[in-house]
Amino acid sequence: MNMLLLTLSMVIFPAPATAAADTIILNAGNDSKIIFYGKSATDLKKLETIDLNKILKELNAAQADPQGTDKQFINLNNKEFITEPAKPTKRQQYLANTFLNLHVGVGYNVNRYTFFQAPPALMNHPTGTLTNDIVMQNQMTSSLSVVHDMKLNDRPGYAISFRYGAGIGLNIQRYLHWNRVQSVSNGDLKQVTDRARELLKENQITPLKSDFNAFQSFVQIAPRLAMKNRNGLSTFYLNVGARLNYNRNFQNASPSQYSNAVIIISNAGPTAGDDDGPITTGTGHGVFSKKHTLGFSYLAEIGYKWIGLFVLYYPQYVPLETRQLNGTHTKNPGFSPGKTGNLGYVSFGIKLGR
Repeated sequence: MNMLLLTLSMVIFPAPATAAADTIILNAGNDSKIIFYGKSATDLKKLETIDLNKILKELNAAQADPQGTDKQFINLNNKEFITEPAKPTKRQQYLANTFLNLHVGVGYNVNRYTFFQAPPALMNHPTGTLTNDIVMQNQMTSSLSVVHDMKLNDRPGYAISFRYGAGIGLNIQRYLHWNRVQSVSNGDLKQVTDRARELLKENQITPLKSDFNAFQSFVQIAPRLAMKNRNGLSTFYLNVGARLNYNRNFQNASPSQYSNAVIIISNAGPTAGDDDGPITTGTGHGVFSKKHTLGFSYLAEIGYKWIGLFVLYYPQYVPLETRQLNGTHTKNPGFSPGKTGNLGYVSFGIKLGR
């Protein structure tokens, strides 16, 4: 407020041309002037911390003292006139280093799970192979998190901190069912492909699920390096850390054309009738996933101020297992009961927030 009054006074009462750049002259009346002088503009900036009202009261009291002599110059050097800025509380300091972040991205599949592999003797070809594989397509990754930076090394040009926080997210995925024929020359391709179709039909390979969503909650930790500008504000930054994720998977109520899931329509809305059922089946065997999963993912972020890019690597997102279906007692060499594996993804996207 004091600086505002001084600035307005300079506009209304222009200073003489002889005034130095580090001098402020305030016309307080027809015959009165107040001169603020400093060795530099920085000194004048310090006037913002001075209680000018208190100083003027002290000056007037000194001049009105009947015991004193007329004072042309009065030098007051008292710390009582300095108004120190209020120190922030611990809560304010904590909130100043706490941020809200939003991540949105899309991913690419990591790993594949082989459910059925035709025995070589049944392919009627010396090198041709047939497998029924499941991969997972990550169509969207999104999360909203609250993080806090605990400063470890705060320098004028950079800061190193330990970032920790928690958040929630929504992922949208799709199971892709691949029937793959390999190691076949172009001349034998039609013959082997026809035989592959026969084997898939004989072994009753049937995909049942495709689209599913996952609600996610997580905690995360990450060392952070942030560069600073001349004003001490962070600019470019780099984070590399890990998340511990809990996922609740829900089969989509509208499976894609790759799925044969049964949809039940009721007053409560459409639901997938085989939410606990297998993803794929074949001659008494099926591949099953879990509704609730827990796993680690790895996150890297790079950006400038409030916008950046991120990479999220989640190699063990969905665990799968091959089991025999109820009432199945026969063995089939193309299936491996008890086999386990994981499907994952790597996601790339945009991050908003500090």
